[in-house]
Order: sequence, then C-alpha cells, then structure tokens
Amino acid sequence: MTYDQFKQRYRYDPANDLLGEGAFGKVFRAIDTETGSTVAIKVAPVNTSNESHSLKHEFETVGKVEPHLNIALYDECYRFSVEWAGLHDFAILEYYPLGSLDKLIKSQTLTDTEKVDLGIGILEGLRHLHNTGAQGVVHRDLKPRNVLIQKWRGKLVPKITDFGLSKFSDSVSNSVISQSFKGGTLNYASPEQIKGEQIRKNTDLWSFGVILHEILTGEVPYKIDDSSESTLRHVYARMNQQSLPETFKKVKEPFATIIKKCLVVNPNQRYRTAEEVLKDFKSITPTAAAVSTPFTEPSIPTTPPAIKPSVPVESVKPPMPKDNTEIWENPPFESFNKKTETPLPDATNISDIKTQKEDPKNNDELASPKKNYGVFAAIGGVALLAIITFVVLFKESDSTEKLVTVPDSSEAAVATTKEITIDTTSLARQADSLFVEPKYEEYARIILQINEAVPSIQGTHSKAAALVKLKKKAASWEQYSIKDPEVHSFLEAFKNAILLLDPTDAKGKELEEKLK
Repeated sequence: MTYDQFKQRYRYDPANDLLGEGAFGKVFRAIDTETGSTVAIKVAPVNTSNESHSLKHEFETVGKVEPHLNIALYDECYRFSVEWAGLHDFAILEYYPLGSLDKLIKSQTLTDTEKVDLGIGILEGLRHLHNTGAQGVVHRDLKPRNVLIQKWRGKLVPKITDFGLSKFSDSVSNSVISQSFKGGTLNYASPEQIKGEQIRKNTDLWSFGVILHEILTGEVPYKIDDSSESTLRHVYARMNQQSLPETFKKVKEPFATIIKKCLVVNPNQRYRTAEEVLKDFKSITPTAAAVSTPFTEPSIPTTPPAIKPSVPVESVKPPMPKDNTEIWENPPFESFNKKTETPLPDATNISDIKTQKEDPKNNDELASPKKNYGVFAAIGGVALLAIITFVVLFKESDSTEKLVTVPDSSEAAVATTKEITIDTTSLARQADSLFVEPKYEEYARIILQINEAVPSIQGTHSKAAALVKLKKKAASWEQYSIKDPEVHSFLEAFKNAILLLDPTDAKGKELEEKLK
C-alpha cells in the first residue's frame, strides 16, 4: 500500500481527531472507508538509529502473541516516508470509545464489581503474555494509560496495549530508565527497573499492584515527580519500608494483602506469577472490594444540570451519545435535509364569511328590517336575505372543497420524502453510535429501517456495507476461545445481527452452527 492509498482508505482530521500523544507519537481516531469502521491510528516517527524502539518493531514483537480477550493487538502496521516529516510508522488498532483505564479512574467512581472485573481482566491478560511462547513476554511498561477499556453488557473488559518496551523474557537483561521510560512515568516502575537491574515476569506484577492501589484509593502508592538521584533514593527507601499512603488504610482485605505482596521490593519474595495473584483475586467477593470510606476527589460537572421545563412536554427517549468519529466530504443524507415549505391555503375570506354566518347579531339585523319600510320594504328585505343566504352557502361550499382537496401525487411525494429524510438522518447517527457502543443487534435493526426507507442507499449504511463491518468484527473475535463466556456472548450478538440483515448469509449460518 502506498501512502496515497493509505490516506484514501483511512480518513481523519489531525486537528480534531487526536486521541492522545506522548514520547511515542500520536494516536488519531479515523474511519476505514473500506469497511466503514471506526479505528485508531498510532503514528510514530522512526529513529533509524534505534529500530528496537520503533512502532514497527513493536508490531512484529506482539505479532507473536496469540489473540486474547484482554490484549489489544494491532491489525496492521505500515511504514511511509512523509515528504514534510520524514519516515513514520502507522499502526492500525481497534477504536475503544471509553478510552484508557487512566481516563476511567479519573472520570468515574467505579463500583465494587467493576473493580474486581478490571483486576481479573488485567491479570488474565498478563498471564497470557507471560505464557506466550517458550519464554513468555514481559510488558515492562504496564500502567493505566496502556490499558484500554471496552464495555460489554454492563461489564468492563480491560485490554492491555502499547508493547513498545515489551521483550521476550529470555532476552531481557537490564532496564535503563533513561531509555525505557523516556517521556513516560516512573510511578508504575518496579524497583529493579528504577535501579537498572535484571527484569523478570513479576516486574509486571509490581506495576499491577500500583494500578490496583490506584483503582481502590484514587492515587499511586509512590509518587515520583522526577528522576533525579535524590528523589529516586528517597522513594526507594519508602518502597523498602512499604510506607504506603494514608488512603491505603481504607482498603479492605484481601485487597490489602494482595497489594502488599505485589509491592515487595525483593522480586524473589514478590508474587512470582500472575496465576498466584489470580488465585487470591478470584476469592474476592464484590462486597470485599469496598473501602470503609470511598476515596473520591471533588470533580467539576462535565454537563450542566437538567432544567425542568415550565410547561409539560411529552417524554422522549434520551438522545444517543454523539459520535463525532466520522469525517465526510459530503455528509450522508445531506441532500435530504433541505426542507420544502408547503404553503397553507389562504383561509381569510372563509373566516370572514363564517363570522358573518355564526354571529347572531348579524342574523338578527338581516332578518329584522325597519318597520317603517312598509310591506314592500319587508318583501324586498326577504328577497335580499334569500340572495345573501344563497351567496354565503355557495362560497362556503366552494371554500370547504378547497380545504379538503387531496394534494396531487407530487405534493404527497414531497411530504413523504420530508418525513423519510428526517427519520433516516437520525437513524444513521444512531446506527453509528450503536456499532461503537457496541449493540450489534440494535445496530442491525436500525440499518434495516434505513434501507427500507431508502432502498437505493449506497455507502456505510447500506445492508451490504453493514454486513461487511459485522463479519470483519466477528472474525476478530473468532480468534479467541469460544468457551470464554464473554467471547461466546460477543459472537452470539454478531450472529444475530448478521442473520437479521440477511437470514441466508453463510457467515451467519456458520456462527449459528459453531455456537450450538
């Protein structure tokens, strides 16, 4: 693929679609125009003198790791020479709307069940990494920013990512802080990493202990503001004494013991494997995850409080979350948004006549001519009244016909198009949000509604394009073990969505057989 072909397929606006950045480079949200899916693109400059820290090297390293529910792997990685910026690597990753664990901890108060789910998920991911191949892989840079979050049917699913410093354990020797943690944070680094000593698999378990402490208390146990020798010496002394913050006293058992066993300076006395931590972790009930007093910092509301209307209004469903991920040269259904004004019939004369007819005073005046007119005046008045009555009835009948006249077919078509336009545009936005959320079965139902309203529709919201998106996503989940309840649940949703769109689809039938 050339750089021009890459830009044609993956569309994003660098100014508005930036998801994050650091020493490694930048991450953007983009649209894969081939499938219509939202993806994340990690862009990093290539340092040819240190290829081992390149994004392409990271892609090749984790390419040896088997897929797992709690690991986020790159789909592909490309290297291009960008004329104005030099050599760059572009890695494609699935987009996770909830972002990272770092963002989750800062923006939400987690429930006890969510804390347990996060802990178990991260440990399952580490166990998979440590057991990969003959020697296993050590992540070496595990921190909340490197754990992406997916939500499925109310459950938080953590996914370990960013393997730029990962090494197969037999090739790991010493850790050099100045190289390994350039632009990063030392708060999650193990003592052996800080001192530049040999690294083992349980280096990641120290980092896990720091993350668990932060999940439960809202802060890291050892805050390292700089990498000066005096600061590191002071922090290392606290680590040796296991001098933990006051907030740690709020953590209940067995969490407190697990954290302490992770945060042992001597790696020989620390938990040795992720399996050991999982064994202790899985004995925890959700109620045991609670702290005596929830530790939460005051936060500024991100949205203004709801204001009750002064007059009753009909209840409506809350709007779907706005998804600004898609970049369009011509927004879908844009042409339908042009409103057609249909002028109303002019009823001024009818109202005047109705007023004359219905006003009793007017009728009395017409029916009561002055008495001094005599007999002829009376006869003339009766005749005049008859003429007026005839005219009134004739005009009212004519006007009424105009009011109830059925519009011709062209007017009906305009009105119908207007209704379809409004619904379809709204449905398109809902479909995009549902696919990302993810709610695949509801997504498929919305796609069907769109295609019924506009049978000739092309592009992202056509049935064909939706089927491609669903089947590609399903294929990525088929890499995992179907025995895992979460994987089975995902594949069940994909199967239902695919068969809703096309009951005869071969992939849908294949999934149906596999899930029996």
